[in-house]
Amino acid sequence: MYHGNLSFDLFQKYLDMLLNFGLIEAQGGDKRSYIATVKGRAFLEDFNELVKCSQLAEAKRRELERSLALPPENS
Repeated sequence: MYHGNLSFDLFQKYLDMLLNFGLIEAQGGDKRSYIATVKGRAFLEDFNELVKCSQLAEAKRRELERSLALPPENS
């Protein structure tokens, strides 16, 4: 919560969402902790792959734009 700079209410909302989607599960009693489920770990792997693909596509887009740029005019 603190590292993500989230309020308690927003943190609780995200935590509930992750639990409802089955991406994490609660363990323990009084000192509850949360772990990623198999589904949650697969989601993270897919998400990280998507981020890499997105970064690659952005780099290729910039490269294509540079290749189409007109050379500066000589004065």
